[in-house]
Amino acid sequence: MEKPTKSVRRILEVAANVGIIIVAVILIGNFVSSKWRTKRESDKLTAGMKVSISGVKWEDGTTLVLALQKGCRYCEESAPFYRRLWQQRSGSEPRIIAVVPGDKAEVARYLQELGVLADGIVNVSLADIHVSATPTLFLVDRSGRVSQVWVGKLDSTRENEVIQRAFNSY
Repeated sequence: MEKPTKSVRRILEVAANVGIIIVAVILIGNFVSSKWRTKRESDKLTAGMKVSISGVKWEDGTTLVLALQKGCRYCEESAPFYRRLWQQRSGSEPRIIAVVPGDKAEVARYLQELGVLADGIVNVSLADIHVSATPTLFLVDRSGRVSQVWVGKLDSTRENEVIQRAFNSY
């Protein structure tokens, strides 16, 4: 059997090294992305999840939470729907809470400019309540468990779904 020449051996070594590097990059990339994806998915607000917001007592009744962000275009475009929710509710049911991060006075002014009314305004980080996109609406029962979540600017079908779920829980 003939010995491979130095140049052939060198090409094989380089090809093997390149192959090892490619496999290592793929393995590391998969590992990192799976860790990132798992963390991101576990941080996402979902139905059935227990939620805690400082100063909010869920025992007071079903609560519709509006998680908004100052300067959020979709929050501003959804303001007429939020005003309609306030007008259509029966008495004080369901309770409506706006969660908006930022200075309390600025947030109150922002909501007033939008004409959005709420029974309470809470200033907490949206990440603390597992909200990663705004607007996010979610319905919370008396035990603090999320029963439904709606994310983004809602079309008329999904707006009607919010109304049905929020107002028919009594």
